[in-house]
Amino acid sequence: MVVSVLRQENATDVCVIRAPAELKYTDHVIVVTGSSPRHLTAMAEFLIKVFKFLRRDDDAHVRLEGRDCDDWKCIDFGPLVIHLMLQECRETYELEKLWTLRSYDEQLARIPQEKLPTDFIYDMNTIQTSV
Repeated sequence: MVVSVLRQENATDVCVIRAPAELKYTDHVIVVTGSSPRHLTAMAEFLIKVFKFLRRDDDAHVRLEGRDCDDWKCIDFGPLVIHLMLQECRETYELEKLWTLRSYDEQLARIPQEKLPTDFIYDMNTIQTSV
């Protein structure tokens, strides 16, 4: 439903990410791009209105971060966190990589470290300089 609302509000590049199980404060992260600071604010306000309309008594309270920020807004719905960003800001922070490359980082950590051959490592004392 949230993705439908975002599309209705002309959000672009909608990316839905399932958070890792060990992350206890949210289940999903959504990152979207808006066209202007005003567009980001309008989308955030509309999402909050929809949430309040559909809210149940046991739902967490919604929190909006970045009220005074022109290029980023973040809405914390509890099990869902939405980042609304301008294109330049999104390219700078690359939040998708933060959430999605984690498993690749773990895989890279398991690869044995390669060592350079001993003849490749030069000792500065053995290098002669010619004048």
